[in-house]
Amino acid sequence: MLRKSYTAVLKFFETYYWFFFGAACLVLAFYCFRCLDVQYVDSWDEARHGVNAYEMIKNGDYIRHTYNYQVDDWNLKPSVSYWAIVLGFRIFGYGVFGLRFFSALAYLLTGVCTGLFARRYSKEASVLVLGFFCANTRPLSAHLARAGDADALYLLFFTLAMLAMFRIRENRKQVYVCGLMFSLAFLTKSWHAGMIAVIGFVYLLVSRELFRLRFREWAGFLGAVFGPLVFWFGWRFSRDGFFFLRQMIEVDLLARTGSGNFEGHQYPFSFYYDTVFGHEEFIYRWLILVCILGAAAGLALMIRKKAWNRKACEEGLGYLLWFLIPFLGFSLIRSKLIWYCYPCTVPLFLGAAIVLGYALRLPLVLPEGMQERRKGELVSAFAWITAAGCIFLTAHFMWNTYLTVIRGAKGNGFQLFVKESVERDSAYAGRRAYVTADNEKPENVGTWDQNMLFVAEIYGDFHCEDGGTEGFLKEKRPAVLYLSRERYKECREELADMEVLYENEGYVLLGN
Repeated sequence: MLRKSYTAVLKFFETYYWFFFGAACLVLAFYCFRCLDVQYVDSWDEARHGVNAYEMIKNGDYIRHTYNYQVDDWNLKPSVSYWAIVLGFRIFGYGVFGLRFFSALAYLLTGVCTGLFARRYSKEASVLVLGFFCANTRPLSAHLARAGDADALYLLFFTLAMLAMFRIRENRKQVYVCGLMFSLAFLTKSWHAGMIAVIGFVYLLVSRELFRLRFREWAGFLGAVFGPLVFWFGWRFSRDGFFFLRQMIEVDLLARTGSGNFEGHQYPFSFYYDTVFGHEEFIYRWLILVCILGAAAGLALMIRKKAWNRKACEEGLGYLLWFLIPFLGFSLIRSKLIWYCYPCTVPLFLGAAIVLGYALRLPLVLPEGMQERRKGELVSAFAWITAAGCIFLTAHFMWNTYLTVIRGAKGNGFQLFVKESVERDSAYAGRRAYVTADNEKPENVGTWDQNMLFVAEIYGDFHCEDGGTEGFLKEKRPAVLYLSRERYKECREELADMEVLYENEGYVLLGN
């Protein structure tokens, strides 16, 4: 009875697989795009990337980055992620949605491509992967899928490179895809792309595919790698010679991987396990357990049968390398940031989905020696329990992610005020702008935080100046001043002759 009912449910799922796959894609799209512009703009890479991209448009220079219209080499990343934000602004206008759109789309495409790839193992694995992408709390909530910076595009290119790597045995032309995706990953996230090269080299060496490539394939691979890199570097070189490349090597590579506590991001070796993969609030440690049990069961079965499945062993090693090399590599370097380990989540999702997909299909693929009714019922009971566990586990963490990412999205009072207070065609748009409002560091009142400057530029096309109220009072050119209500009360007499352009209960906008 258990086996018959389970088989009927499984066949129904497989018959209407594309409906379930499409529904899962729509749910993932919901997680990517719902309330995308509600969360306040972060003052880290997101605001900086937004300013750089906006000023590329204003300057008409799409290769050199500026911040507040001064040459900026703070991020030291090549240009692909900036171009994506530029395109977002061009399509959706100057706003937070345009800033983040292509990051959300890149994460959605990563999930869809991974789900389609998992179909080679089972249809169940294909849909499970998409569920895990929806339950992926860390990247959805911080610095990836819903943030306007480089990491989501980098994850997409990283993932496509790895998926192509697994298909080289079937189609040698996939080596060109690997090369191109590595090149695009480098042009998005710089030296982080080195992890792709290490994984690919070790995997192709062990599987001996490295020695089967012909001269023409090597030539195509090298062309795919270096063609985009040479184009970008030549364009950049025309602006400032070797300066940017030298800074990429000295600061972005050597300083951040060296022994010093560069930028205050030095943490112990266990940082990524403690904050991400072993943390009880996230799904990852359960998926690691599934992968370990699945690998152990597979090895035990091969030992029992005294027959090694070479392809399964090689692909299992590939997933292990895909997870371990970035995990260990970024754990070893001194500077650690949570988003460095995000590429490790994709092989974890794939590995767990493959194991669970196999477990869910056991009643359909019972060996000849297990056709007895009693054993069939036991296996079907195990499959029912596994299916229930998959649904509960994924739904639980999807709900937590929904509460954190979508229901928990909160705006920032100052950023919302700037958006409300000015239109790009307002009479006072485009002026010099000063600010006297609390920011990230109390001692920096009178200066523009990165996220403050970003919203001032995209909503009002302002040219931001430091100096606060004093600077505004000395300004001879047309200017505006953003103040918190408390600061305005303190300086009301000094500002009595200034025009109130806009105000609410928290902030005031003045013009001279």
